[in-house]
Amino acid sequence: MTTALGASGAAAQAARPARNPGTPLDLSFLTRVRINKSAVERRATTLVTRRTIKQEWQAAWLLRAVSTIDLTTLAGDDTPGNVQRLCAKARSPVREDLLEALGMSGRELHVGAVCVYHARVPDAVEALRGSCIPVAAVSTGFPAGQTPLDLKLQEVRRSVEAGASEIDIVISRSQVLTGDWRGLYDEVRAFREACGPAHMKAIVAAGELGTLRNLALASQSA
Repeated sequence: MTTALGASGAAAQAARPARNPGTPLDLSFLTRVRINKSAVERRATTLVTRRTIKQEWQAAWLLRAVSTIDLTTLAGDDTPGNVQRLCAKARSPVREDLLEALGMSGRELHVGAVCVYHARVPDAVEALRGSCIPVAAVSTGFPAGQTPLDLKLQEVRRSVEAGASEIDIVISRSQVLTGDWRGLYDEVRAFREACGPAHMKAIVAAGELGTLRNLALASQSA
């Protein structure tokens, strides 16, 4: 996702990376993936002990982080009203007095996207009209992905038709757990085709894949 502080909507669109054309499935990666679990765990424990960003750069890094966030509401009680409030926050995520204190007054700062369920896509599109903030939709039976493929594809297409320019798909975890890598690849490829011009992001649900090797293989397949 690409968002520039102070950039116009057109400039932000132009800054997006070229569309990934995808690659053919190469099942030889199954024999190449090796995971050293002990090394991974040791490395993970160091993440919270490393040096922090120097104080004079912390505000800039935090503002940059804000500009890449997907501001999200995925609740069962979502309404047009709370989606509208979320979109207002997306347009102005930091209080003006704080921006002024940081020398950022008058500069455009917004989040990277607003992410909602399919049913709330029209509300978000309307609330963000005139901005360059994209609307993302979680599709393909989020969060569990336990719906038939034809319904998943229909949901993707309908979200794009409703105005979503980003689609967050969820992979079928059963394909990972049973080692059906071609099935996973073919499904993600079908999702990508259903997205049309929309940007696609894959949610792999790392905590449900059993092992780090499964996570690596699922990511490679997707």
